[in-house]
This record gives sequence, structure tokens and C-alpha cells, in this order.
Amino acid sequence: MEPKEAGRRAAGAARTILSFCMARTSTQQDAEDLAQDILLAVIKSAPNLQNDQAFYGFMWSVAGNVYKEWCKKRRRQTLHLPLDEHTGSGGMTVEEAVEQAGEIVLLRRELSLLSERYRKAVVMYYLEKKSCAQIAARLNVSESMVKYLLFKSRKILREGMNMERTYGEQSYHPRSLSLLFWGNGNNRYFHLCDGKIAQNILLACYNDALTLQEVSLTIGVAVPYLEEDINRLLEHGVLLKKGNRYLTNIVIFTKEFSQEVDVKTADLRQRLAASVEKAVLEKQPVIRNIGFYGADMSENTYRWQTASILLYQAVIQNLQESLRIEFPIDSFGAPCFIWGTEGFEGNLWESQFAFGISNAQNERGDYLQFMDFAFNGEMVHHYFYPSPNISNVYFDIAAGRTKGFSETDQSIVADMVRRGYVKAEDGLKVNVPVFTKGQFEELTGLLKEDAEKIAREAEAVLEAVTNILLEYTPPHLKQAAAKTAWLRSFDDGISAPMALLYANGILKPPAKSDLLPTTYLVLAK
Repeated sequence: MEPKEAGRRAAGAARTILSFCMARTSTQQDAEDLAQDILLAVIKSAPNLQNDQAFYGFMWSVAGNVYKEWCKKRRRQTLHLPLDEHTGSGGMTVEEAVEQAGEIVLLRRELSLLSERYRKAVVMYYLEKKSCAQIAARLNVSESMVKYLLFKSRKILREGMNMERTYGEQSYHPRSLSLLFWGNGNNRYFHLCDGKIAQNILLACYNDALTLQEVSLTIGVAVPYLEEDINRLLEHGVLLKKGNRYLTNIVIFTKEFSQEVDVKTADLRQRLAASVEKAVLEKQPVIRNIGFYGADMSENTYRWQTASILLYQAVIQNLQESLRIEFPIDSFGAPCFIWGTEGFEGNLWESQFAFGISNAQNERGDYLQFMDFAFNGEMVHHYFYPSPNISNVYFDIAAGRTKGFSETDQSIVADMVRRGYVKAEDGLKVNVPVFTKGQFEELTGLLKEDAEKIAREAEAVLEAVTNILLEYTPPHLKQAAAKTAWLRSFDDGISAPMALLYANGILKPPAKSDLLPTTYLVLAK
């Protein structure tokens, strides 16, 4: 790489490098000095870089090496500070004061890595000035145990202060993870990984079993801030503890795995999308002639609806049935799959064609199916789930049972009208296609052969995906990966063809004035 180009890129990353340095030094001046050393080393070393695309990985490698050397120099050199009225206070020389300041920085670092029992004992004894008896009462242990904890803590701290600590890439470049659920019962995992800390714990412990201190250094978060997330992940069974080390207990579709799948299955996914397009366009006249409510929907909405129904029938019903999926039982006794998908630019799950799939059903057997793509706005099914009464009101409107609504029901109706789920023109009407049971059976019968063909094509994609996944899965999860790989069919069998249909102009942005594009309702009677 040319020095001029290296200088330009380094200047653009200067703020990030300064943040990196401020997290590892005790003063602004030290951080700025260290940042200058790193930038200078990057520019000097850049001519050795053959691949310009690898610049940022190269830059952080240089940053790590410069920081290590900086730490060594701090240990060896005697620093000099300007004299002022505080110099020598407490009987210390300038050199002693500086050395003590450096030791305090190291001590604070090591305290942040202590596990909970040791840390609490140290804080209460040295900072809160509590006696061993008081600490014993607070921790519900004997005084001799408190003395042991303090002795052991001092030993751990001393050893740690003499060690060089290297922060992992996730400390300055956190990754993102979506925790996904497919199964029966409540999704207890929905908000488990909302925060970056929980996401990066699972990613850090995926390929390597790490101690609490190693997790802390890998993701750049002090132990006290990790413990709550780690305990919640353990409680939900997505993290395992073996001895003093932690291992992720779910399969993760990592960035590297997903990128390889995108390349190696591109032709197969194009073929799948072409099959969907052919069926949707050719079957249009006979499908509209079924005569269901909404059969006169716009051309674009028809394509969205029929593609969604066809892919659900092919990938989720036919393919799943042919694979004879056995759902594992989670730590709460529910049959379900829990897995993770790493987010990155270009990942379908992070794109506009990510989708949420769900359904609601009442006692009569009326059925409301959602396949909500992020492209179409909010995930509609999230609105219907807080209370069964919301779905029941919707079923009543679809069936024409609108008399005798309570005040609460009327309030729900007003909100549905405001959101566009119900139209109030000429009476109340749901803003989705509505099928009778017989009409929907006729529709799925018309699509039966196409769905079977698409299911076979999706299975060919899945076979390739499974082989790739096993290469990217750590040994302790390979057996689970073989059973979990089919879940990628949501991405490769549904999201991917929908994205291709949109890219080819077969699907277009839905008009707000039309029916909802991927939600439909089936009345039992």
C-alpha cells in the first residue's frame, strides 16, 4: 500500500484508535501519545501490506503490538513529572508517586476481572472498611472463609498485575447476534439478547471455552457488568459452564458461514425463485376465480400473498414434514429450536427481507397467518400477540360478528382502523384476504405440485448448507448443527427467493391503500 493512502485511511480511523487507547491508559495525555505511536507505526509499516482490502485488520494488529511494547516501556522506564506544591506529599518521591499511579491502574484492571465472591470481599474490606465479622454476615459465610477470600484475592491480584493483558477484537469491534426461536409455547428468549454484552458473550464462547476473565478481556467489559448477563444465559440454557469455563450451547450461523452459503448456493436459490415466479404468475386466473374475500386485490399484492402462501406450503410444511423434524426440549420443558444468526451488512436476516412468521387461532378454529417481511414495515404479528382478545376481535370482524362489542373491543377496533388492519368504509372489514376453509383447501390444492417441486429444490439448497455448516461448527455442537441446519431454510428457502423476486421486479413495494401483503385469514365456517 502507498504511504499516502495509508495516511489517509489512518487519519480516518484516528478517532477510533484514540478510543482504543483511552480504554487502556490512565490519562488523556498517555492516550494521545499512544495513539500517535500507533498511527506512525501503521504508516511506516503500510508499504509491506500487499492487499489494500486487509488494511483495517492490519491496522489493529499493529495497534496491539504497539500497545504491548508501550506497556513494557512503562514498566522499565522511570518517568519524570513537573514539580508542584503536592510533590513529595506523604513522604513519596516523584518517581514513587508515578510508580504508585501506574500500579493503581493495574490494580483497577485486575479488580475488574475478579469474580463476584472475591470482588465483594475486597471491596467491603478495603473500600468500605468493614471488618471480617461484618463481611461474613453480609456474605453469609464464616470469618475464616472471609480471610481465605481476602488472602486468595490478594494472590490473584498480585499475579494479575504482573501479567500483560491483551484485549480481544470484540472489545473495540463488537459483533451483533439475533437469537431466534422456532417451536411451541411462549418465546422466553425474545429479549434475552437485546443487549450487545449478551450477544458478544455467546459469540466469544462459541469456538473456545473461556473463563470469566477471558470473556471479560475478549469483549472488553469488566466482570461486574458481565455476571448478570452470564447468569441469564446459563438459566436459559444457551450458555454452558464446565468447571470455570463457559461454552455457547446453541448453533450460530456465523458471518463467515453465511457468506460461504451465499456464494455456493447462489444458482440453487435462483432456480428456486424462478419456480416461485412461474407458479405465481401462471396460476393467477384460477386462484382469483376461487372467489375469496380480497380476490380482487391489486396485481402486486396478489404476488406477495401467493408467493408467501406457496413458500410456506413448500418450505415450512412440505420440507419440514419430509425431514421428520424432532424438536429438542429446552431447559423450560418446551419443544423448540433456539439458534443464533450473526448480523452483518448483506446478511438476509439483517436486511429488508428478514421476516417473522407466526399465527393466531381461536376456539372455533379460525386461523390468522402472518409472514411479515421487514420490508413491508412493522412486524404485524407483534401487534396481535399481547392479548388473545385482539385476535378474537379481528376474527369477529372477518366473520361479520360485529354487534355487541364491549367498550374494550371498540377501543381495539379503533386502534386497528388507525393502524390500517381494519377498514371502516361501508361497515367494518379486515384489511387482509379472507378464505373459508374450503376456499383455502382449493388454493393449496392448486399449488400442490408447485409446492412439492419447490420443496425438493429447497432440500437441495439445505443439503449444501448442512455440509457448509458442519465445517463452521465447533466439535461440541456438531450433532446439534446437523439437526439445526434445516432452520437456514427460512433464509435460503424463503427470504432469499423473495429478495430475488423483488430484485427482478416481480415484487414491488406494497401500496398502503391495498390489503396487507403477507397476512391472510381462514375462517373455519
